[in-house]
Amino acid sequence: MAPSKLETISFTAFSNIIDGQLRGSKGHYHGIDPTTKQANWDVPIATADDVEDAVAAANRAHAEWKASTWEYRTERIARFKDAWEAYEEELTNLLLKETGKPRQFGSAEIKSASQFIEWHVGLKEPKGETYDFPDKKIDHKFVPLGVAAAICPWNFPLLLSLGKVLPAVQMGNAIIVKPSPFTPYTALKMVEIANRVFPPGLVQALGGDDKLGPALVDHPDIHKISFTGSIATGKKVMAAAAKTVKRVTLEMGGNDPAIVLPDADIAKAAPMVAMGAFFNTSQVCIASKRIYVHSSQYEAFLEALINVAKTLKVGTPDEEGVMLGPIQNSMQYEKVKGFFRDAQDQGYKFALGAGQVPETQGYFIHPTIIDNPPDDSLIVTEEPFGPIVPVQKYDDIDEAIRRANNSRAGLGATVFGKDPQLLQRVADQLEAGSVWINSYPAAGPQAQFGGVKESGIGTEFGTMGILAYANVKAVTTFKG
Repeated sequence: MAPSKLETISFTAFSNIIDGQLRGSKGHYHGIDPTTKQANWDVPIATADDVEDAVAAANRAHAEWKASTWEYRTERIARFKDAWEAYEEELTNLLLKETGKPRQFGSAEIKSASQFIEWHVGLKEPKGETYDFPDKKIDHKFVPLGVAAAICPWNFPLLLSLGKVLPAVQMGNAIIVKPSPFTPYTALKMVEIANRVFPPGLVQALGGDDKLGPALVDHPDIHKISFTGSIATGKKVMAAAAKTVKRVTLEMGGNDPAIVLPDADIAKAAPMVAMGAFFNTSQVCIASKRIYVHSSQYEAFLEALINVAKTLKVGTPDEEGVMLGPIQNSMQYEKVKGFFRDAQDQGYKFALGAGQVPETQGYFIHPTIIDNPPDDSLIVTEEPFGPIVPVQKYDDIDEAIRRANNSRAGLGATVFGKDPQLLQRVADQLEAGSVWINSYPAAGPQAQFGGVKESGIGTEFGTMGILAYANVKAVTTFKG
């Protein structure tokens, strides 16, 4: 049973959760409300002793949890869903405060979390292959890894944290969640709620400074790192994890192409491309960041895309009709402004927007479209992670595929058109972990999610996401 102090959950006080207990610290940090640039609540900085205590508690919890049945673990996840849904309103308000998302999309993220939990409740236990030969029988079994650490991002701080917790515990592991210091609040409360139904030490959370991530990656008694974040940081995680041969799942950045084929219906494609490019103020790893349009449709499509983008109201969470919120943090805000400066310095044509980002009360940037910049431009070769997107012409479909694949990233891609065979051919040739045909990119619990090239290693979600938290053991029994 969870400790009594967790019976009442406060949404204005925040703690680390270690071995089923709320724990503070002498040192604190805080996130920023990106709509006002004002400080949010204090969060304790986990110390080296906190890390040791959490890792020890996780290993103790795992020792018992791994012996439980799949059915028991799934029943606990079902109970977690009930506990979770009792706090949907509070979690939504908290998410808006730390991210600035429009209310309709913040609420949708909370509801999506329930759908993720429901997906896991319905999952069947993965079974390995069995071979029966005249002289021996070979059984393959999936066994939990041990203790996982989840290093989580700030763009979907709740959903992407939960997407690591669920498969880890269902497969029989313990997990320590490290939320982004920009957005620690909803992830900490998610873990606090989880401790109402899971045993102490099984699901823990540590907030902290830039020392915490390396401490978790380096720790010899942590057996798996699941990381979502930038390519540069993911490479550091992978290098550090090699010292102890930790298993890693890395979901890193993307520079995702959208290809509009010559036969595409512009009226249908333009709104979907706009959604793919600007949803969540373009702070989406699978956002469409390079848009390729056949020269025969270029001008008409560009005009349609501009018209859609003009309708995307930018504002605070509860403004009427708002579609896009602010950039989540000042570091990313300044990075995105650099793409504006470069485009202006290079003399590129702004089809929508201007070369300057006006100062506002929050970190707000309006949708901006660059008209046909060169392939070697910064806006094409790098990922802005903000609402500025290039649209480029192409003359030949194979050329478009080649240019789309000319990136060290390979996370997602979209393609729009009418000919099913051509759409499939293009999708098959795109070097990406996910491809969406005639749709904006949208990840969910049913589809495997991962990248190729420098966009990542391994997969999350789907049925294989569970196996990312397992080793396979071959047991060979000789007969007679």
